[in-house]
This record gives sequence, structure tokens and C-alpha cells, in this order.
Amino acid sequence: MDESTEMVVGPHDVSTSVSLTDVTDSSLSGCLTDNVEQSAHSSSSSRSSTSSDDSDDDPELDELPAMCGQLLTSKRAAASDAYTRDNGLSWAERLVRTEEGFKRRIRMSLATFEHLYGHVRPYLRRPGDGRVGRPPTVAPRVRLLLTLFWLAHGGSQFVACDVADVAKSTFSAILCEVLSAIAKGLPPVCFPMSCSEQESNAADFVEQLGSRIAGVVAVLDGTLIPIRTPPAAWRLAFNTRKCFYGVLLLGMVDTRKRFLWVRTDLRGSLGDSRAFKESEWYDRQSTPGRHVLHPGRVVLADGGFALEYWLLKPFPLDEITTPKRRFYNICLTSTRAIVECAFGLLKGWWRVLRYVSAETELVPSIVEACVLLHNFLIDVGEELEGLANGSGGGSGDVHPDVGVTAAYDQALHLRDQVVDLLWQTHA
Repeated sequence: MDESTEMVVGPHDVSTSVSLTDVTDSSLSGCLTDNVEQSAHSSSSSRSSTSSDDSDDDPELDELPAMCGQLLTSKRAAASDAYTRDNGLSWAERLVRTEEGFKRRIRMSLATFEHLYGHVRPYLRRPGDGRVGRPPTVAPRVRLLLTLFWLAHGGSQFVACDVADVAKSTFSAILCEVLSAIAKGLPPVCFPMSCSEQESNAADFVEQLGSRIAGVVAVLDGTLIPIRTPPAAWRLAFNTRKCFYGVLLLGMVDTRKRFLWVRTDLRGSLGDSRAFKESEWYDRQSTPGRHVLHPGRVVLADGGFALEYWLLKPFPLDEITTPKRRFYNICLTSTRAIVECAFGLLKGWWRVLRYVSAETELVPSIVEACVLLHNFLIDVGEELEGLANGSGGGSGDVHPDVGVTAAYDQALHLRDQVVDLLWQTHA
């Protein structure tokens, strides 16, 4: 073996490589690469020499790559052990630096957030609450903040995890817990049942919206919410008429854009009219002696719903044959526009509803939580400007009714009377 080869793989070089424990990972990786290349070169040079020189090879040659690899692994393991998650505390501290920044990210002021936290805190787990199981490591306020942040901005759940430095599994558990706490802690969506409450709503439609149709208690409509691709067995049920997977949200609103009644568990393949007729509210309103609406009170809807004596809809385009009917359509649609604004505000406030990136089973709970938060923010008087830029409800197309019954004939006659009365009073 020549002298140059012995210098490359001699004992001094082995001791030099072992002493590199204090260098960085990149330097150590370079050392490992160089030593492996030099070892390979020396091995080939040794094999090219005479067979008598094989007995003179250094026995530490085969141990060099293993030693360097062990040092590199231990260095990286030490760096990994030194890192620990702070469970979103640093992110929460940055979030509350300014009132404006907090409201832009959470959709409410700090005072409103504390008010909301007071409602949901009894239903959030915390150390020492006496419940079975290991208590969560993330603070209750941080859990609520993280959920509101994701509801307000939407997108992949991994984005929220990376922003707050929380594990994906931790965020999934937090989301389920906080959604349940919001549903239990906030006031439920409630339709006005008493005569005085419905009379007050009807007066608000006349005074605040200038409705020419008297007795309007609420406005009904539906909107589609896109969702992530559901399991194969459910895809047909959630395939909407607009060629994407989604769920249907039905709702009635008042003049303040508050939701008075909602259905959040509807598959996207259902039409508005069928979904409404399958609801408990419709069943009760259609049952004699159990009516929800008092005499003289009506609900407005678009052309996607079936005409009832207590539900007014516009005339289809091919049936607008007189100025009276055209004027009736104008009066109805101008009042009905409030529900489109409500859906737009809901989707602008909680942009997760533009595309819900979550499990299909969890979507109804997400939509319900957004509706409850929507009503809560309106009740506490949060500013609404600049947020109502989401898409509204349906297309506004009017479809002809199918099926002629005695109740349908009564509804047609009542609508004709309303048309004549509007024309005589306002035209």
C-alpha cells in the first residue's frame, strides 16, 4: 500500500472525524460525505494492490461511516427534543396586540370575545373540572380563538394548525369540543310564536324596509354550501344541481338579518321546496290546530318554493301579463332581498362556509355554529360593514307550481287579492 493511501485512512484521520461532535449538522453531513468518498477511494486503491497487502488494511475503516452516521442522528435527535409546542400561547399573545387586528382575524372585538367566552366556558374542558379523562393541554381561551379563526377564514385545517403551532389531531379535538360548546352555550335559533312577537316583526318590515305587503313575519330562502368530497357512498346525495358537492342551508330571517329558523342537516341534492316540506316547521304549519303563524301573517319566498295561502311567491315570467302582477313582483322581491343580504353577511363573516374543508359528518355542526355566532354578533351590535361580500341564496328564478289542490286554489285566490289590493293602494 502506497503512502498516499495510508495517509487518507490512517488512524489520525479517524480521530479527527470523531472529534467533530461540536460542528453543525451541515458540516457533519459534509464530513460524512467526504469520509465515505475517501473510504471508497482507499478501498478501491487497496483492492488494486497485491493480495498480500489485504492483511495490512486498517480495521477501523468499516467503522467510520457508522460512527459519523450515529453522531449525525444523535445531533438531530437532540435538536428535536429541545423543541416543544407552546399550545398556541405565543399566537394568542400576538393576536391581542391591537384591537383592529384582533377584530379582523376573529370577526369581533375583545370585549365581545370575552362575552362569548363567558357563554361557552362552562362547556369547555379545563384542568380540575372533575371530568373523566386527561384534561386538555391547550387553554380554553386559545381553543375558542383557534376555532373562531378557522371559521372566519376557512381553508385547510393545516393552515390554522401551522399558524397557532398546534398538532392536527389536537385541532380536530378542539374543533369538535368548541362547536359543541357554542351550540350549548349560545341562545338557540327561535321563531317568534306569540301574536305580539309576530305583530312586532310585521311592523318592522313595514317601517324599516318599507314593505308594501302587510303582515310579513319572515323571509324564507336556501343557499348551497360547498364541502369537501364526501365518501363514495354519499356522493350522489351531496351532488348539487350546480355540479359540486355541498349541503343545503334553509333559513328564515327578519329585518335585522337574524335567523329565526334554520335547517343545517340537508344534503345538497335536495331542492328548496322539498327540503322545506320535509321540515317539522312546515308539518306543524300545515296541521290544523297547530299553526305557527297567526291569522293575517305570511312568509315571503322566491320562486323555488310552492305557493301556500301563508307563503307568498312571485309570479313566473310567463304569467306576468298585467301591470298589476308586475307591480306585485316588484313589491315582493324588494322585501325578499333581505334574506339574500343575510346569507351574504353570514358567508362574509364566516368564510369557512365558502368551502368547508372538514369531514362530512361535522359539516352540519359547523354551519349551525356559524348561524348561532351570526345571531350573537347582531344581538351585541357588532359592526357589519365590509363583511357582507359572500354569495347569497338562490338564483331568483321563478318556477311554476306543480299539482292543483284545494289549498293551492285558495293560495292563488289569496295572491290575486293581494295583487289587487297593492295596485289600488300604491299604484
